[in-house]
Amino acid sequence: MDIQQECVNAYRKHKNLKLAAIDVGIPWQSTYVHLRNAGEPVIGDKVRYGSDKDRLAAKGEALFKSLVPGAVDHNEEKYQSKLDFEVHGYSVDVKSSTLRLSNKACKLRRWAFSMKKQEMLADFFVCVCFGADGELSKIMLIPGEIVRKYATISLSEMGSKWDDYVVDPGSLDPFFKSLPPKSFGA
Repeated sequence: MDIQQECVNAYRKHKNLKLAAIDVGIPWQSTYVHLRNAGEPVIGDKVRYGSDKDRLAAKGEALFKSLVPGAVDHNEEKYQSKLDFEVHGYSVDVKSSTLRLSNKACKLRRWAFSMKKQEMLADFFVCVCFGADGELSKIMLIPGEIVRKYATISLSEMGSKWDDYVVDPGSLDPFFKSLPPKSFGA
């Protein structure tokens, strides 16, 4: 087996560049070059090696994928893809947040989502709200046009104008299946 294939096999096993390099016995930089030359996407594994924020994002993305099984996951193709999914030609970015205190002086808890990197790109945003216990509290489906003027969205636990976009999780797949094919440039 050649070194390039060894690097690919080790990376697919570990989903971590440094661990793959140790497995093959060469520097991680060389492993990276072999992976790129082989066309192997270097994407990492946010669940095992990511920060708490990365793991929360991966949890929300996995939930979306389970609810919309036909969604094409762009994170499997590229590390930190600009948009998470494509569903029937529509771009979807999934945002996840855990219920937290607004600030130390206030006892009000809220979910917060940063939209600034994808606000101009996504056709739809799916915001996954997890409770403090880590369980799903609610899911929102927001058209990209609505989010375009917001860098962040914040929802109070007690209710918010954003609650108009709360949907039943089981309705996501039928919704996307009901959409007409997206025409080029739309």
